[in-house]
Amino acid sequence: MGLPDPDGTRVVLIGADDYQNFSDLPAVRNNLARLAELFRSPDVGGLPAGHCVSLRNPADGQDVLDAVHQAASEATDTLVVYFAGHGMRSLDGFLYLALGHSERNRKLYKSVAFNYLRTAVLESAAPRKVVILDCCYSGAALEGYMGGPDEFADQAAIEGTYVMTASAATQAAMAPVGAHFTAFTGELVKAITDGVPDVLGPLDMNALYQHVSRELASQGMPVPLQRAGDQGHAITLFRNKWKRPRKKPTLATLREEWFRAIQEGLLWHVRDVPALAEGRLRTEFGEPGLIGSLLVARIAARLARGEGTANIRGWLAASPFFTAPGPNADELTELISKVQFGFQHDGLATTVVVLDGLGLLPWRPESTDMLLIEYWAAQRGRTVPRTRVERELRELWDSTDSRVHAALSALPSSPLEAYPDVWKRLKDESDFRVGNAGAMVLGERGGGDRAWDRWMSTRTWSILKARHLVRLGGDLVRCQAAQRALGRLLDQAPPGDEFRGVLERAAKIIQEQLEHIALAVEGMSAIEYELLRERSRDEHFQDGCLVTFQQHLLERYRSFTPFPEHVTTHGTWGPLPWWSIALHDEREQLAAQELLVRGGMQMSITAKSRDADELVITCQEPGSGPSGITARLRFDLRDAVHACELLLLARRQSVAVDFLTEHIDEWDDREVTLIGTLPIDVGSDLGTTLADIATGALRRLMPGASGPAIYHDGVPALERLIKSSRLPQICRHPR
Repeated sequence: MGLPDPDGTRVVLIGADDYQNFSDLPAVRNNLARLAELFRSPDVGGLPAGHCVSLRNPADGQDVLDAVHQAASEATDTLVVYFAGHGMRSLDGFLYLALGHSERNRKLYKSVAFNYLRTAVLESAAPRKVVILDCCYSGAALEGYMGGPDEFADQAAIEGTYVMTASAATQAAMAPVGAHFTAFTGELVKAITDGVPDVLGPLDMNALYQHVSRELASQGMPVPLQRAGDQGHAITLFRNKWKRPRKKPTLATLREEWFRAIQEGLLWHVRDVPALAEGRLRTEFGEPGLIGSLLVARIAARLARGEGTANIRGWLAASPFFTAPGPNADELTELISKVQFGFQHDGLATTVVVLDGLGLLPWRPESTDMLLIEYWAAQRGRTVPRTRVERELRELWDSTDSRVHAALSALPSSPLEAYPDVWKRLKDESDFRVGNAGAMVLGERGGGDRAWDRWMSTRTWSILKARHLVRLGGDLVRCQAAQRALGRLLDQAPPGDEFRGVLERAAKIIQEQLEHIALAVEGMSAIEYELLRERSRDEHFQDGCLVTFQQHLLERYRSFTPFPEHVTTHGTWGPLPWWSIALHDEREQLAAQELLVRGGMQMSITAKSRDADELVITCQEPGSGPSGITARLRFDLRDAVHACELLLLARRQSVAVDFLTEHIDEWDDREVTLIGTLPIDVGSDLGTTLADIATGALRRLMPGASGPAIYHDGVPALERLIKSSRLPQICRHPR
């Protein structure tokens, strides 16, 4: 079947991403935008812009049905209707498409009954009709619909219909955490964009379905369903863009791609800033893209420590990275402001547009800075002597961290370049029984598949774009499971048994692969190891809570408001914990100024027990301290937001504290002035205690809640609690 006639084709793309009674689905917005691009692209879908209508967050069901009715009446060749959002089943089993005001199992008139949408589609005179549903329980649409086993089957077969759903009637669809698209539509978009192998001519719906099903199944995702009437499965909507792939990239190549993606993502925030425009950075210290991204990461790290614009601008002005005459003060201020805006509004490391899937931690910009510094040192060490690199680390980057210098002696990329494919090794074995035994224990029977599912499910911050880590981590947990399974089998095999030799050979291959993995991991950075390692049950739960908390911190715009007189407050700035201490008189102001020079403020905590409802954090100098300044911050552990703040503090293990004064003039106008900012280290021991207390409080608030499932968007129970609570105060005084 050929491609549709553009003049006679109509497409309606419907999506709901903003909900009052369900979790929001930010990826749906991207689903609609990308599908619209593909349908309108001259070399893919080829439709005129007016023939593809996008309906995002429709106000009610009438808007949806009106749009479908209009498209159905205009279509003379092909009609396509797509919906993405939440779905729900009524008590009698019918599918409803949830809109922004919908309520689960209540007031179904606020949702769109799929039966109504079905009727609108079938009334169209278009001989080819396609419905695609990306929502929970979408498989219910196949019950008594196009090609189904009831009275509609004949009608559907005559009229040439096709329906594809993201999941079965009893399954929930998946929205990957922080991902650009939902799981089902993401694979659909990928198939349309990259094409499907071994398909000649345009992509028909059955070819799309088979490819998307295989990809989702391999990731442990819900498998879609399809139903076709007459020649519905042969309906074609897109040209096939597939090209024969090049040789499988090595882990070293994938790692280089990851670093390039990080650099491009960081520079995206400052893409229009003159200070980093083409030709403004010197090339003798490294590739301009790497140097520019390092400057962005370093600015973010300094902002997170509480440094002001003037200090950071001075550091940039004194750096040797810019070509003469160098950026002026206004250009440097604009650069700093852009980084500050990005950090405050999307965490700089988690923006869905460019940095999703890279595994960067929003509350720890120092780790991204460290990662890029280590990478720069390794790259620099390929062209200049090690002693020079060490000198440049100190002089150019003010880095004396032993971890960076240790990275210079880390293994080169050869372990990643020569990293073997364990599946290929097993396939190439001369004794096919060895290959079969190895594949068996690496898969379902040996627990490899379960180990892989669990490992992926605990990657709360998606690392799908860090493909070298996905492959390496998957191999690690599969091989560990396979080694345990082979050990059990060998214990049961009697000496001299013919099959014992097969098991021993398979065990040797697995052991050798684990040695290759250890060698590869040894040459990686600390942040890569953190993304690879196994997570405990508590860590998984904490990660899910932090994902949920961070999403809400960065989704709602808030601004600093002066605190009431004589109050010390705790709160956040962007993705970071941030506190403010009120200074009451001139003596305290002077003491604070001296303390800012000395530093050294410490924390202690007071709680009646680990299960107490309140915790007090005290900040003061060790002992009595010459400043005499003591600040006490109270956390109500019955408040989900306060518990999440504590957990964030424990994970970051430091907090910046602003010292503020206020002046009320004769007109009762309040002026708040920043005296300075002091970073306070929490320390690993106190951080562990705070994490335990916060985790216990969150578990009490959400009995039975656990960490997110694979690619889930956080902890739903916590999302509901936070939505009903006030978010933390912005405690960082504007610089």
